[in-house]
Amino acid sequence: MITCVLIVAFGLLLLSELVLIWNFKNHFIKAAEIDSIETWPKVSILIAARNEEENLEACLNSVMNVDYPQGKFQVLIGNDQSTDGTQTIIDRWINKELHVKSIPIQPNLNGLIAKSNVLAQLAAKTDGEFFIIIDADATVTKHWLKTMVAQAVQGFDLVSGYTEVKSGNYFSSLQKMDWQNSIHTLKVFSDRGNTLTALGNNMLISSEAYQLVGGFEALGATKVEDLKFLLAAKREELKTFQLMENERAITAPMKSVWSYVDQRKRWLSGILSYRTLSGVGFILYRLMLIEMLVVLLFLSNSTAQGLLTSLIVLKLVIENVKQQQIKSALDQVGVKFSLLKPFIIALLDTFALVALALNPKVSWKKRKFK
Repeated sequence: MITCVLIVAFGLLLLSELVLIWNFKNHFIKAAEIDSIETWPKVSILIAARNEEENLEACLNSVMNVDYPQGKFQVLIGNDQSTDGTQTIIDRWINKELHVKSIPIQPNLNGLIAKSNVLAQLAAKTDGEFFIIIDADATVTKHWLKTMVAQAVQGFDLVSGYTEVKSGNYFSSLQKMDWQNSIHTLKVFSDRGNTLTALGNNMLISSEAYQLVGGFEALGATKVEDLKFLLAAKREELKTFQLMENERAITAPMKSVWSYVDQRKRWLSGILSYRTLSGVGFILYRLMLIEMLVVLLFLSNSTAQGLLTSLIVLKLVIENVKQQQIKSALDQVGVKFSLLKPFIIALLDTFALVALALNPKVSWKKRKFK
């Protein structure tokens, strides 16, 4: 009886994923064209930097090379108590670019922690209609800024940009697949009017919406400021949008398995804190391949084994179909079928969940928080 219930449950979950694939194909909302904008508003780009001497130079180079009217954007950088050469890089840039500014960051101002503390102090110094948050370990494409702003000009209060993990080896390509398939789901829900979360490494917020929500200060101490801000925006019935376009941010991959697991641990902690019920469902969904394999090991009935094996194969096909759909939406070359990556991703998520259960403290830039 239990076996039948589990197989039916797995089947229903996979059916819901097939519905996602169908929705992606038939209800995909394209971004507003940048050519449709006649006058570009003034915007601020916010960069929170903590020990980013390896990445910040490339980030600023790409930001300063965007195709956006000179004098219509500024770059505000917050050095969050870095102990490496981050400030030296910032000083060099503020000396050669008038619209790059270094903002002193006070630790835990008004009780805020982690990245939200930095962003709150940066946001207080903006003077444009919109501000855009980009991580210091990311680079951006030439028309990225215009693409983000074009959606806001069309009336969206919060825009999550499309972010792609830079791929150079197997481990980074695995992260790229994981990130893209997650955005696939976010895109479908956003296009159907139910944005699930915002992407804090590449996100636009209108100044008006920010003030209406009460800023990051109103969110309190949080390790997942993007999700919490999105929830606050939805309570105010603000308009949100998830982009999936070639004009994007390219983020650096996690360098080690532990850093990858630690990052997922922080995300899981945030989801369970602010969306407990849906968070449990999200975790069960993320670990589905591992769950099916475990159940398969304990089955003795050949019919049940065959059914569950078929579902495992279907899950692998679904994960790869998502990749093909993303490539098609971006007009990129197709990808090879990956048999192992979905299993490895699910296994690493399992490690993250176990790590969270054993030690609820999470970290941001190697600082621990409860």
